[in-house]
Order: sequence, then structure tokens, then C-alpha cells
Amino acid sequence: MRSHPKNPWISNSSAARALIFLTRHRVPVLSRLYMYFLGCDIGLALPETVFLPHPMGIVIHRATRFGDDVVIGHQVTLGGRDLSNAAPQVEEGVYIGAGAKILGGVRIGRGATVGANAVVTKDVPAGATVVGANRILPGRSPYALD
Repeated sequence: MRSHPKNPWISNSSAARALIFLTRHRVPVLSRLYMYFLGCDIGLALPETVFLPHPMGIVIHRATRFGDDVVIGHQVTLGGRDLSNAAPQVEEGVYIGAGAKILGGVRIGRGATVGANAVVTKDVPAGATVVGANRILPGRSPYALD
């Protein structure tokens, strides 16, 4: 089983591996039933390098783009903000905490950390930590890729 390069305690459970497999292969009825069971609505094929420690209640817009080694906590929403089709771009090594909402066509920079229950509607620079409502903290994220 593969673990996260920065934090060896983060890996995918069997439920997360099944969810990633089903989003990639789109078995018609089984995929929808499994996502319904987990309370997820994922509109794209998740990359094999994504980490879902607790794959419950995750909502992801079909146009969202992911880099490698992204960690997505439970109850996370990555989606549009208005009637446009703009969706987030999440770069390599980003950690998205539980309950975070990333809305609109924003870019989350390489190695950034999005805190639990944060609401992000503006771009986040690489290696930064964002908490609350678009509040970027000074200093480097512990997940920053050097």
C-alpha cells in the first residue's frame, strides 16, 4: 500500500481504493451505488495518486484538476461558485483538511495546506497555509514541497 511522501501515516483505506477504482472505470450502477453509500458526488476520474484518508461526503466538480499526492479530507467540496464552468485547480502535494470548501476557478499552489472548514475563493500561493475565509497565514506549510 502506497503512503504519502511527506507523511507516512496517510494512506488509502480499502474503501478509498475502491472509490478511486470506481471513479476511474465508471461501472454504471455500482459506481453510483457506492458513491451514494459513502455520500460522495465525484464527477471525474480521480487520479491514482490522490489520498482519501476518510472518503465520506466528498463533492468534486467534473472540471477540477489534480496534481500528484493530493490529500482530501472528509466532507470536502471542490466546485463551482456561479453559473460558469470554472473549477479549482489543485497542484501537486496539496493537503485539504476536513470540511474545506474550495469554490470557483481558483488555483491551490504546489504544497499548500487548506485548513479544516476553510472557505477558499481566491488563489493560494505555493507552500502557503489558508484557514477560515481566504486568510493566508505567514510562513511555510508543513506540506510545502522544497
